[in-house]
Amino acid sequence: MEDGNKDGTQPQMSRLVFNALARYWEWTYEKGEPLPGADASRLFPRYWYSQGGRLPLRRWEELPEPEGTWRVWKSPGLLPEAWVDFQNARYRRLRHGEGVVIGTRLWAGEALEMWHRNQREGGSHLPADDQLLLRLAVGMRQNIAIRDALIVSAVSIRPIDSETLLRFAAEPSCPGHAVTMGKLLTEAFDEPKAVPRIGCMRASAKMLERMLELVPVPYRVNVLACLAYLMWWVDDSRTDIIAQIARHIDPGCTLAGIVIDALRNDTKPQWCNL
Repeated sequence: MEDGNKDGTQPQMSRLVFNALARYWEWTYEKGEPLPGADASRLFPRYWYSQGGRLPLRRWEELPEPEGTWRVWKSPGLLPEAWVDFQNARYRRLRHGEGVVIGTRLWAGEALEMWHRNQREGGSHLPADDQLLLRLAVGMRQNIAIRDALIVSAVSIRPIDSETLLRFAAEPSCPGHAVTMGKLLTEAFDEPKAVPRIGCMRASAKMLERMLELVPVPYRVNVLACLAYLMWWVDDSRTDIIAQIARHIDPGCTLAGIVIDALRNDTKPQWCNL
């Protein structure tokens, strides 16, 4: 799994997330047929989740540093920062010009369809279009309803169709949508038999990992927080690393703080207590 860097190393943030996941995810590498538009030289790992042990809480300074220093972790993404900033400005103009609902539908509609498709198919391949993942990463920076919709789609007991997912992301102020999202989360959290849909979870984690490869540091906070939440939901022992990095980049990241507080209080979904 090499990138185009002169020294032949994998992007640092991708390696960090891989190291965080690898301990409790089983991997088999198969040189499969890439999707149209994907890099044929890349390996497409097929993987599944294996239940891990309990999480040892650590302070930031005690966390393992697989890449040596924080400076190294802040490596640039694969996409130029100027290009990502340009896409961020495009979404902002759409929201201002068309309104939040229509602007978000135009910006994220196709990307959320891809997200839903990959969840449904179990994440056997990387998504073909990195630009659609870029739209989700950029969208989360301006509209956390997109992030919350991704989370609900991953942890819900029952699959959520793509149109409902888009409504959650585009119309967060609609009382009905907020109530429905709350019920879906509560149902999944409180039901002891609500074991996560593993294919959906692995696909979601892989897409979030790819977003981290693509975007520069300022756009990683909510992606990291989203990934930390999903890792907490499946009781992954490295959740603290991802959540702490998100909060280290942005101390005001509320979702990362929620995950860290849940870990500190040993709070987790009921299915983890079986």
